[in-house]
Amino acid sequence: MKKPYKVMALSTLIATIVAGGIMPSYASAEEPAPIYANQDLKYPSYYLGPTGLDHAMRDTKSNMLVMDLYALTMLKQADINLDGLPSVGDNLKTDIKANQNLTRENATYWLNNLKSGIITTNQNIISYDTKFQNYSRYLLQYKNDPDKLTALLTKLNGEISQNKDQVTKLVDDLKSFRGKLEKDTQNLKGNAEKIVNILTGEEAGIPLFQQQIEANKALIDENNKIYIGSSVATAFSVYLILSPFAPIGAAGLGGSIFGVVSSQQQIIKAQDQIIKLTQDISMAKLQSARLTIVQSDIKNLTDTIDKAIVSLENIKTAWDGMGTKYDSLIKSAKAVDPEFLAMDITADLDTAKDHWEQIRKYAENIQSSEISFLNK
Repeated sequence: MKKPYKVMALSTLIATIVAGGIMPSYASAEEPAPIYANQDLKYPSYYLGPTGLDHAMRDTKSNMLVMDLYALTMLKQADINLDGLPSVGDNLKTDIKANQNLTRENATYWLNNLKSGIITTNQNIISYDTKFQNYSRYLLQYKNDPDKLTALLTKLNGEISQNKDQVTKLVDDLKSFRGKLEKDTQNLKGNAEKIVNILTGEEAGIPLFQQQIEANKALIDENNKIYIGSSVATAFSVYLILSPFAPIGAAGLGGSIFGVVSSQQQIIKAQDQIIKLTQDISMAKLQSARLTIVQSDIKNLTDTIDKAIVSLENIKTAWDGMGTKYDSLIKSAKAVDPEFLAMDITADLDTAKDHWEQIRKYAENIQSSEISFLNK
C-alpha cells in the first residue's frame, strides 16, 4: 500500500520574505487502539502481548519528528554575521561563529547517528512481531513438552533482552547528547547577553526588540509541538512553512520551519507581528534576532531530548514487563506445573497475536514518518 505522505505548504504570507524557501515533507501514521494488559484475557499474568508499547511508540514518534524539525532548522539557518559591527570584538565574533557551527554539528549528529537508534528500536519491534507470529503456533504444540517449550520461550525471551539492551544504550547516548546541547544553550545565551549589552548603547530598542522576537517565536514553537502531537494521534495533515524572520528587501534569517496549528489565526498574528518588527531593521537588530532564534532552537531540541528519553524508557519498561512474564512461563514449563499444563491459552495467544499485529502496522508507518526539506 502506498505510504500516506502528506506534503503541503501554506500560502506565502509575503512573497519577498520567503523567496527561495523550502517546505518539509511529513508522513503520518495512524495511531493503534490502546492495548490494555487485562483486556479479554483468561490468564493475564501469562499474557505475551505488547502491553505498554503503543503509547510509548506514539510519544517516541512525536518527539522524533519535533527533534527532526529543530535539527533541520538549525542546519538551514543563516550564519550569524557580526563583521559589519565594529563595536563587537573579534573574540566574541569568533566565539559566536564557533558556537553556531557546534549547534550544526550536534544537529547533524542527531540526524545521522542518534535518530537511527530510534529507527532501530522501532525495527526491533517489527522483527519481534515476525518471530512471535511464527513461533506462536509452536507454543501450543509444545505445551506438553517442557524441554521444547522451554527452549522456544527462552529464544523469544532472549530477543526481548536484546531489544531492552538496545533501548538502554540509546537512552544513555541521548543523555550524553543532552549534556552537549545544554552546554550549547548556555554558550549561546551568554553570547546573546553580551551582544545585547554591547549594542544597547548604540542601537536603541535592542532589549525590547529581542523580547518581542522571543515572545512571538515562543507562541509559534508551542503551537507547533501541539500540532505535531495532534497529527501523530489523528493522522491529520501537517502544514509546515518557512518562518518570516527577515525584513523586506534584506537577506532572510534562514529562519525556522514551523508547523501551523489548528488555530492558524494565532500563528499568523505572531508572524505578522514579527514582520512588522523587521520591516525597518538595522544590521544590529538583524544579527541579534538571528542569535535569539538559534538559541531558542537549540533549547527546544534539548527539551525534546528530555521527552524522548522518557518515552524510550517507557519502551524499555514494556520490554522489561514482557521479559518478566516469559521468565514466569519458563519457570512453570521447567517445573512441569500441573496448573500451567491444564490451562487453555489459545484465546489469550490469539489476542496477543492480534495486538502484536496492530503494533507492527503502526511501527511500519513510523519507519516512513519524517520531516524533510523539498525545494519549492
